[in-house]
Amino acid sequence: MKTTEYLDAVKAKLDLPSDYALAKLFGVVTSTIIAYRHGRSAFGIEVSMKVGEILGIDGHAVYADGQIERAKNAAQMDFWKGISEKFSVSFRNLLLGYGPHVA
Repeated sequence: MKTTEYLDAVKAKLDLPSDYALAKLFGVVTSTIIAYRHGRSAFGIEVSMKVGEILGIDGHAVYADGQIERAKNAAQMDFWKGISEKFSVSFRNLLLGYGPHVA
């Protein structure tokens, strides 16, 4: 489950002692963190962007990963996987300096 991995990575990177500290960081209540961990809720865009910022990854991809986990059918899952792959390719190209350049 990517969501749990993201939560644990943020806690480790910032040396946070608890899910309570994680909740304060994201501006949510502890029960929201528990809901994330148990797959009852997905990150909103604000939390996804903050996770991405902290971990040095694209927050949009974090958001898409959460939507993949919560997809109710194969069509929804495929849609979000496509979005996630596009973000990954775009971000990788940006890092490598590909894409349109302004002279």
